[in-house]
Amino acid sequence: MHRIDYAKVNRPHYYEYVSGDATIVGEKEHFLFAAIVDVLGHGREAHELAVEIEKFLVAYWDGSVVELMDRLQNHLAGTRGAGAGLCLVDRYSGVLRYAGIGNTVIRRFGSSEARLLSRAGIIGGSRRTPREEKMTLTPGDIVLLYTDGVKDRFQLQDYPQLLHHTAELIARTVIQRFGKDHDDASCIALRYER
Repeated sequence: MHRIDYAKVNRPHYYEYVSGDATIVGEKEHFLFAAIVDVLGHGREAHELAVEIEKFLVAYWDGSVVELMDRLQNHLAGTRGAGAGLCLVDRYSGVLRYAGIGNTVIRRFGSSEARLLSRAGIIGGSRRTPREEKMTLTPGDIVLLYTDGVKDRFQLQDYPQLLHHTAELIARTVIQRFGKDHDDASCIALRYER
């Protein structure tokens, strides 16, 4: 079974004290679950909904990321809504399963660079049907999940140490270098190890 080093950083909008983003990482048996959430807007009300979503995902993640996304859709009906990326990694096989709705990003750096797609829409409102996407990780791969408060077009040459840093340093550096001051910014870094 492979070890996964992970870390998460969540920084509020420049003028706010609390964030409307949420970052969740949990482990159960040989699975690691990671979720990035971006509630529409920012400030106190967005933060309160982000906390509610975090509690929901911690309580109910298990098995299919698509089924969990559907449950989250029902849970958020009538709220301001959110975007989210849900990720489940099997630490034996290295298979990563992902479902995303809205402006959330998941990228792999390492053995090869890859990006899985989030579908258009708002969870709790109008959205496309979620679809599971997957990739297989190899030891040394880095996976980043982040919200749209992070500039999306950075490349490995913009942060060449990424492949060598710890997950904690990666998550902090991504927010420091590429986070937008005018939005909540969150990043989860996963390092898939031997």
